[in-house]
Amino acid sequence: ELLRRTQTGDRFAFGQLVRQTQDRLFNAMLRLVGDRDDAADLTQETYQRALEKVDGFRGESGAYTWLFRIGLNLAISRLRQSRRRRTFSLDAPPNGSDNDQASTLLDRMQQTRFPAAAESVEHHEQAQQVLAALGRLDDEQRAVLVMRDIEGFDYQQMADVLSLPLGTLKSRLFRARVALRDELATYMKS
Repeated sequence: ELLRRTQTGDRFAFGQLVRQTQDRLFNAMLRLVGDRDDAADLTQETYQRALEKVDGFRGESGAYTWLFRIGLNLAISRLRQSRRRRTFSLDAPPNGSDNDQASTLLDRMQQTRFPAAAESVEHHEQAQQVLAALGRLDDEQRAVLVMRDIEGFDYQQMADVLSLPLGTLKSRLFRARVALRDELATYMKS
């Protein structure tokens, strides 16, 4: 509804949409690129592009899914341009914010998978290892894992966002999970 109102020229409606989705979109970008500054830039650029292209929104997906697709495309382009693989530091201190690259994903994982993680050192260590392994995956693998296992997109939403046939998407997700498992193999043996 907010995007439809924006299409009619209601800029206040777009501001409401930004307020409703900005934290979630920023966290998704952070998980994709692994850097707070890049994630903030990508989030801002996503909203800028969305506002420029709002007339092209047809309502075939939800507003957040549409915004996520724009952000995902921007993130992948940026990562490909830089041709660098980011890793998530386990030793680097937070940069003064609760939303740094490690704590954001760790907090989300603790809330959804490890309800008692605050009391459990073992679960906290596991979460750190998963975060580090996720950071070592290639961009495409990280994107499908973030979309499915962290953001909670269903298969059809993912296929639509990535413009992939459902079977191809499931195959990529399977390979990404295998790659993550392989990254965690050393940790799991110890």
